[in-house]
Amino acid sequence: MGVRVICNPNYAAHVPPHEVDNGAVVPPWEVPGRFDAVRAALAAHGGFAFEDAPALSVDVLTGLHDAGYVAHLRDTSAALAGGGGWVMPSVFPFAPGEPRGEAARRGAYCFDTFTAITAGTWAAALGGAAATYRAAELVAAGETRVAYALTRPPGHHAERGRCGGYSFLNNAALAADLLLDLGPVAVLDIDVHHGNGTQHLFYDSPDVLTVSVHGDPAGLFPYFSGFADETGTGRGLGFNLNLPLPPGTGVDGYRPAVAAALERVGRHRPAAVVVAFGADAHEADPIGGMRLPTAYFAELGAAVRALGVPAVVTQEGGYDLATVGACAAAFLAALGDEVSRGAAVPP
Repeated sequence: MGVRVICNPNYAAHVPPHEVDNGAVVPPWEVPGRFDAVRAALAAHGGFAFEDAPALSVDVLTGLHDAGYVAHLRDTSAALAGGGGWVMPSVFPFAPGEPRGEAARRGAYCFDTFTAITAGTWAAALGGAAATYRAAELVAAGETRVAYALTRPPGHHAERGRCGGYSFLNNAALAADLLLDLGPVAVLDIDVHHGNGTQHLFYDSPDVLTVSVHGDPAGLFPYFSGFADETGTGRGLGFNLNLPLPPGTGVDGYRPAVAAALERVGRHRPAAVVVAFGADAHEADPIGGMRLPTAYFAELGAAVRALGVPAVVTQEGGYDLATVGACAAAFLAALGDEVSRGAAVPP
């Protein structure tokens, strides 16, 4: 069995006009061309089976995201559909309870100024969730050992009731939740930015282990989450592992961190693993600040493959259009090579 690639048919619907970085209006990094670059690279590589995701009921999101937040995303996109445009928060209220005005809702349901809602945001985000859900369904049913949700916008920064980091619905968490029917699940996040949303959603869970290798949040987005002392709470204490790395880290620094991450994943004995994949630790990425060459992404794929468990991969970051596709192809080709042959889980 090869890698099944489930595509978000609505990926191009969300076109943010810009983002605001420290008060400066700048062009958006998260654009539809990211999807196009990855799909073209996978097609050129060969060995990948593509299909569009079927429609997904919003009811699937119940329990993962707050109903008020989901309604805000859906209704705001619908309100913009007539005249186009976009909205972005200007205030971030801390008052308890549901926000009672539109301006308050924009800030209450978002944590940054990078993540605009447009007329097409809801369609694109729900399409990404649909692609992820279908990928997880295929793995859960045993129809494939590796399924990849090719989508944008990304999802791993989305919390239960807040968007941010270009993310609206948490695709990796959605996959993990479905795969729990098989047994314990591990989420391995290798995007250069910490997946604060996924950590937030499973921070008190002993069933879903969350492990992340990323840039030090003291100087890299999301800035407030991803530190090594964040290890879980309540029944989930010890089931969250963060491995932050300093700016400029290359292969020599990534290898021991990834080995530690995979060792912890192996001890969890997962029935399946969800990989939140980002190519933004590549040396050419404009916002990652790391020094990984394209070839190392194949090494990463082979390392995850050695776990010998089924895998769902979600596309997260990667903002250099010239390299994001090659990184994804290298990772997925290496991951799919031996996983489909069923290696044993390491002791």
